[in-house]
Amino acid sequence: MNTLLTAVIIGAGLFFTYRWNIFAGLALSVFLLVYGVYHFMPQIYRSKGAKCFSDADYAGAKKWYGKAVETGRAKGDIKIEYSYVLLRTGDVDAAEQIVDNMLCYKLKPQYKGRAVIQRCMCYYKKGNIDEAIADAEELYNDGFKNTMLYGMLGFFKLVKAPKAQETFDFCTEAISFAPDDRDIMDNMLICYYNRGEYDKAKEISDKVLEKQPKFVEAWYHGAQIDNKLRRYDDALEKLERINECNRSFMTTVSESEVEDLRAEVTAKRKARI
Repeated sequence: MNTLLTAVIIGAGLFFTYRWNIFAGLALSVFLLVYGVYHFMPQIYRSKGAKCFSDADYAGAKKWYGKAVETGRAKGDIKIEYSYVLLRTGDVDAAEQIVDNMLCYKLKPQYKGRAVIQRCMCYYKKGNIDEAIADAEELYNDGFKNTMLYGMLGFFKLVKAPKAQETFDFCTEAISFAPDDRDIMDNMLICYYNRGEYDKAKEISDKVLEKQPKFVEAWYHGAQIDNKLRRYDDALEKLERINECNRSFMTTVSESEVEDLRAEVTAKRKARI
């Protein structure tokens, strides 16, 4: 039943009940209010969790999404979002358990695809890259294609075989599918970087950085490219911007990698290599 029809039926019910008996109308109003709070509580908790997540308060997001799932009435999208929050906070086993439980049942296509993607991310964070790639490719071969899958599988291929032609071809297909997606663009510029095509890599990197992103990888990869192009001042500026970015368990560039690159760029700048 769509939302508009439901609202019309409820409104009509209240109208005729009040006309029949004001006390019956009040009782029905209280019942509908209590039921509404009960029914929408998972969404209320979810909105609180989403607000915390957007503010980079991952502990708060974990708390509110947890409450939403604990009601026992959370739909698939809320469970998947909670799994992602758990993954961001490093609770990999708990994140995996949620999507594993979901995949035990017949799911709507939009939920199944997202749940498999989420489980693949859990596999990756646990060091099971081959299993992650296998499941992601099975999903892809079954015809499920969206920006999230393209971005994730492209990244996995870069981890497994960074210079392989298959990896480059897949990332090229991905950027044709979604040319403005930040993760897909980041994968593509890494492909060009690995092939020594630094000007092409920089062209994509500049487009990513125009949007002033808050993820570490964008600025780090931009600095790597500038380093290869001997644009040392630009590289150091980009490395400084990493201090403004949000880090989580999902960040793929370590602080030591950033410091190593900074030291390399600084030394080259001083020697003007």
